[in-house]
Amino acid sequence: MEEIIKEIKAGKNDWNCYKVGLKDGNIVIKDETGYIDFPEEIIDNLIRGIDDTRRRLRELERSPTNNR
Repeated sequence: MEEIIKEIKAGKNDWNCYKVGLKDGNIVIKDETGYIDFPEEIIDNLIRGIDDTRRRLRELERSPTNNR
């Protein structure tokens, strides 16, 4: 990875670390198994998809029929 911008710890006791950065003009997410690179237009679609999913999750949590 050419430049690490952010490290994100996740999992139980923060056992996994995701590194987000830039490589060859693409945004890259790396963990201990390797990395995935995304062209910028794919990142835009991922962000929209995550935002839509979070919005839906909030709708479900506010629903009066929520049985959680």
